[in-house]
Amino acid sequence: MARVAAATRAFGVRPDRGRTVSRSLLALVLAAGPVLASGLAAAPGTAAPDATDAAAPSRVLRFGAVGVYSPRIMYLKYQPLVDYLSAATGSPWELVISPSFERLAEDVCSGATALGVFSPFAYVRAHAACGALPVVKLTTGGSPTYRSLIVVRIDSDVQSLQQLAGRRFAFGVSMSTASQLVPREMLEAAGLRPGTDLDCRYYSRYEGAVRAVLLGEADACGVRDIVARRYLGQALRVLARSEEIPNPPLVVSPSAPPSLREELFRVLVSLPRRDAQAAAAIRGWDEELAGGFAAASDEDYAPIRRLALRLFGPAGLSDPAPTFGCGPGRP
Repeated sequence: MARVAAATRAFGVRPDRGRTVSRSLLALVLAAGPVLASGLAAAPGTAAPDATDAAAPSRVLRFGAVGVYSPRIMYLKYQPLVDYLSAATGSPWELVISPSFERLAEDVCSGATALGVFSPFAYVRAHAACGALPVVKLTTGGSPTYRSLIVVRIDSDVQSLQQLAGRRFAFGVSMSTASQLVPREMLEAAGLRPGTDLDCRYYSRYEGAVRAVLLGEADACGVRDIVARRYLGQALRVLARSEEIPNPPLVVSPSAPPSLREELFRVLVSLPRRDAQAAAAIRGWDEELAGGFAAASDEDYAPIRRLALRLFGPAGLSDPAPTFGCGPGRP
């Protein structure tokens, strides 16, 4: 109990690596959160820039990510990658935080955002919507795959998935693979239908689902392995582990010129293999990105597509605002 209480008091995901950021810069990032979340929309009466033309040296290219962590963590996680893209490609890039995977898909499909990092589930939906294509995928910890964990408090009386019947389950983001799609499959394999056999709620950030368990608002949650590891043995324990899941892809519009895709592959995969300085820069990033990148194809995510169709039918790839039988959790 003491360990759970300590983790609850100190709750707040810290950066995995000690990156120094000035107070003024952090204040600017935090204050700009609502602006960034809007996707940096163009002013009324102006057209959004076409971000797919990499040949224009003065055009700012947008890298999009969904705010599944706090604004501070999102900045610490992705800004070094964006800075690297600017330096390695010679074209200016900027980080844009989208409010949802649906919005990010719209921006990538339209070309307003040149490159976006998607959950595997969100990617197969974007591919179904417009033919969006993966360029590379993360190799977190040197692996092209990761796992979803269903976790409970370390002092919980729940010892099996079946014992979650009638309890409360916290999902993270509805378009998440590790904190929604795969945990749902695991629950259904145990004979539990979320929203019917157990209560379920969505939380807008991954930390929100973990926080709900730590504070007793939920009995269990689904979460990615690297997030859960921060609390295992101290405040949380593992109830179930998934099979391996392909790591998140970095995705471009189907209309992106081949030159952009080739340049992205060069700087993210080829260059670090032969340039020690580039490789060292990447190793200094957030844990999720520090393992670098590998080639990706749509076929890598075929198992995720089949799973979404099996669980939800065609709506799993097309419903514009899926709830999948669960309500909203507290922010």
